[in-house]
Amino acid sequence: MKLNFKEGKGDKIHVLVDGEYYFTVDRNYFALMGIYQGKEADRDELALLGEMAEKRRAYNCAVGYLSRRDHSAKELLLKLRQKGYKESAEFAVEKLKDEGYIDDERFARMYVRELISVKKYGRRRIEQELYRKGVDRETVSLVLEETDFNDNELCTLIKRKYLRYLSDEKGVKKTVASLMRMGYSFSEIKSALSMIGEEEYNFEVYDE
Repeated sequence: MKLNFKEGKGDKIHVLVDGEYYFTVDRNYFALMGIYQGKEADRDELALLGEMAEKRRAYNCAVGYLSRRDHSAKELLLKLRQKGYKESAEFAVEKLKDEGYIDDERFARMYVRELISVKKYGRRRIEQELYRKGVDRETVSLVLEETDFNDNELCTLIKRKYLRYLSDEKGVKKTVASLMRMGYSFSEIKSALSMIGEEEYNFEVYDE
């Protein structure tokens, strides 16, 4: 079988086998594949070249995802598989790990900072979100142990968002339920309300 190629848009190179399209790869990687116009290849070599091209496309796709934001290894693996890179997704993720572009511990620390500063989540919700992103339990425990959960942050959140609802029992119940969904424990909420001078409420009606 005879290989030929032609340039595509940008840095793309299209490879043809006996005049029929076979795969596309970026110019830099193409230079490493040893393909030249009129090159003869048997089925085994052709299969190897196709596999190399697939892995390269998966790698480039993963780099694209990482250029937009950091990902956990499991999250990125899932995205690549959903994109159709079922055989080469693991290769791309492992390569990016080796190159230092994927680090679950680094990702977890960054994500925790975001969930605290932007979402205002409490420890329990943050733990759930990290698991949802595919971070393993050991890493989650390590990062959460290092994280300073400041009680004043919850007080500030209540004053800014919920204070107007605390004038009656119904509003207090809704506030407690909302904060618990955000990952705060009942004891944390009770303590914060007491700190801002709202300790007159009968908290015995709530369960932890």
